[in-house]
Amino acid sequence: MRKHTRTTRWYALALTAILFAVWTAAPALAAGELMDVEGYPTLVRKPVEIWSDGTRLAGDVFYPKATAEGEKLPTIVLCHGWGGTKSHLNRGIAPRFAAAGYLVLAFDYRGWGESDARLVVRGKMPEPDEDGFVTVKAQAIRQLVDPLDQQEDIDAAITFVEGEPHADPSRIGIWGSSFGGGHVIWRAAHDRRVKAVAAQVGAMDQRSGLVTAPGGLEGFHHTAIQRARGEVAPVPVGGPQPEGLTGSPYYERFAKFSPVEHAHRITAPTIIIDAKQEHYFDIREHGQRVAQVLSGRVPVEYHAWEMGHYDIYSGDWLDKAMAAEIDFFDRHLK
Repeated sequence: MRKHTRTTRWYALALTAILFAVWTAAPALAAGELMDVEGYPTLVRKPVEIWSDGTRLAGDVFYPKATAEGEKLPTIVLCHGWGGTKSHLNRGIAPRFAAAGYLVLAFDYRGWGESDARLVVRGKMPEPDEDGFVTVKAQAIRQLVDPLDQQEDIDAAITFVEGEPHADPSRIGIWGSSFGGGHVIWRAAHDRRVKAVAAQVGAMDQRSGLVTAPGGLEGFHHTAIQRARGEVAPVPVGGPQPEGLTGSPYYERFAKFSPVEHAHRITAPTIIIDAKQEHYFDIREHGQRVAQVLSGRVPVEYHAWEMGHYDIYSGDWLDKAMAAEIDFFDRHLK
């Protein structure tokens, strides 16, 4: 098997990339080793690899040790927020869902955490050899916040988990927080495999911040034209980042990503938890608006609690959120 090296630097460096016939060239992935979960002696964790549009993603599957051979469990796919990784979810969220009797998948989006980077070829593409391989100079795209690419990854994660031996593909729920809270609304609106949705402190309309940004939507559309014509960098990595957040936003893609505008297509029961002291956005135009759209169409629960955006990740607010979400999933997936 041919070997190639992958660089961790962001900018163009020489490396050998498999760009053609990946599936026929690579061996089948072996099942991950079952591992114990610290603090949860009744659970197991299985590292997995997920292929998303040609990029390898890292994931972890959790489920109870007592699961019998052939037993199928209701399943939850976790979608983290802006700059998050599965390592955050693996500590206090994924194990709690698994301990409640679910098979749970946490994963890293492309270019984040343990997942591979998307590659952008720089320079002229050479002719492939007889096996379809090329040696190129490529840019490893890491820590890019691209909602459309991340939707591809969520789609792949759901597809992957459908094939897990202990997952019940007819009972798949999705959970998302912050930026991921918007992701799960969009996914549920476009994916009938999703049978229940939990969105907490979710940003449901990425266009709202762009309208007030310098140049507004018109300015970002002009940049998109320049990018398509090769007049600016092919992918916007390394640019200014919003204060307090990690990762380069792909603003032209944000302009195309508005979960709230698609909420009316959701057919699955939904729970939305908002923070009354939210400082990133006006919840009336995000979670509350989605809940209003869904009201009368599907079973929907809406909660607005006296907390800030990040309070939901620890302490009593985390406990309260997990209790509400587990009760919700129990009623709609079990």
